[in-house]
Amino acid sequence: MKNATDQLDFNFSRPIDIQRNINLEIINNCILNLNDKNRDNKVFTKHLRLLVIELYFCWIESNQQFLSVSMSKRGYNARSRYNPNNISSYLIKIINFLNQKNLIELHPGFFDARTKKSRLTRIRSSKLLINHFKRIEFLANENINHNKREFLLNYKKGNLFEYDDTYETQEKKIILRDYNKLILKTLFDIPSYEEGFLLRGDKRKIAISHLLSSTYSFNDNVINKGVFGGCWWNKIDLYLFFQIRNRLLINNQETSHFNLLDFFGDYLTIFSKTNIALQPKSFSSVLNYDQLCYLIIKSFRSKNNGTFMRSIFNEKKKISLDDYSNKEIRDAVINHIINNQRLSNFIFRGKDIEWTEFVSTIFYNLIGKLNGMNIPIFLVRDKVFFPTSKESIVLEKVEEILLNKLKIRSIKLNCKVSEPLELKKKGIFGRLVGPKTKFSKRYLENKKYFGII
Repeated sequence: MKNATDQLDFNFSRPIDIQRNINLEIINNCILNLNDKNRDNKVFTKHLRLLVIELYFCWIESNQQFLSVSMSKRGYNARSRYNPNNISSYLIKIINFLNQKNLIELHPGFFDARTKKSRLTRIRSSKLLINHFKRIEFLANENINHNKREFLLNYKKGNLFEYDDTYETQEKKIILRDYNKLILKTLFDIPSYEEGFLLRGDKRKIAISHLLSSTYSFNDNVINKGVFGGCWWNKIDLYLFFQIRNRLLINNQETSHFNLLDFFGDYLTIFSKTNIALQPKSFSSVLNYDQLCYLIIKSFRSKNNGTFMRSIFNEKKKISLDDYSNKEIRDAVINHIINNQRLSNFIFRGKDIEWTEFVSTIFYNLIGKLNGMNIPIFLVRDKVFFPTSKESIVLEKVEEILLNKLKIRSIKLNCKVSEPLELKKKGIFGRLVGPKTKFSKRYLENKKYFGII
């Protein structure tokens, strides 16, 4: 007989966010009920508030999702700039306190010295704590982040380090702070989607959460080569993107997007100093244009043909190629990548062409140019989504940026509009016709949070 834990998806988790605003009023009553014997202990109360807020947000995002937490003192640095609440290893005491009170489910982490595999401890709210949460009325206009939250993340060999304070980092901090304030007030969602999470091609779940922050991560203080992350739309693979790309809406209004891959050939020309002509269209019955560009990037990064083809076959579902045989895929790749004479001198060099960094640079510059205009935009893989009503402004700004970055004479952006929706019923005929897309219960609840009628 299988244990209950065999059915739990510990991969469906996110790290605890220690940069929250721990003074949120929405949890006050809950804290008073839980903290009856430690009300005068400010350190206890501070750490309890942080953990309860995160458990609450995690539950709102999905009742199946876990928080990953460190049970080691080495997992906390109270003096880090990324820790504005000065959360210390005292949090371990709070985790054990809530576990003893049966307020959380706790699944211990492990480290296997033989396989070098490990997993941090996973926690989530118990039914007892959820009963407290059900009495909370949460509104989207709450200031959920600490006012000193860091959105710039500097990594060295996978570990987070302090970054240098320069004019450039301070400028990026301000722009990213303003951008996060805007998107936290914006509903970016899939109206017809019922589940609280999306399922990628590799079976990993992504919670559709409006409570996460957009981050800009870079390595070794090389700030001009950062990438955006942190939000649910940053975790989407090709398989998932093809399913939802025409179903995304901003604030329940008509939404458009353009594809930066339309300029992938121009970027490759700059990178390789060779004229590489790629037209944004389907190349074969197997590969579409997005898949072709993805595989070209992979071919540059691969060391040889063997590892390249194996990685494609291992990712068939993720790349949305699982409907084709390995032979069909191999033939398409040989015809359109390996036998492409203009690409042959650059593939299999084990080199990252930094396309993601280029896309992030374009998007960051666009955020900067739109700063203060109250126009929410979203980067989903290589696509930028924006309100259709703001198309002329957005396209004007992005054309300026692309002309400067790509050094080309002219730019033509082709925009696509999301699935048509009858967003507002008009008169008696509107009441008879109704919406063209059925809104999910989940989406209707999200609309309430954002005050959208």
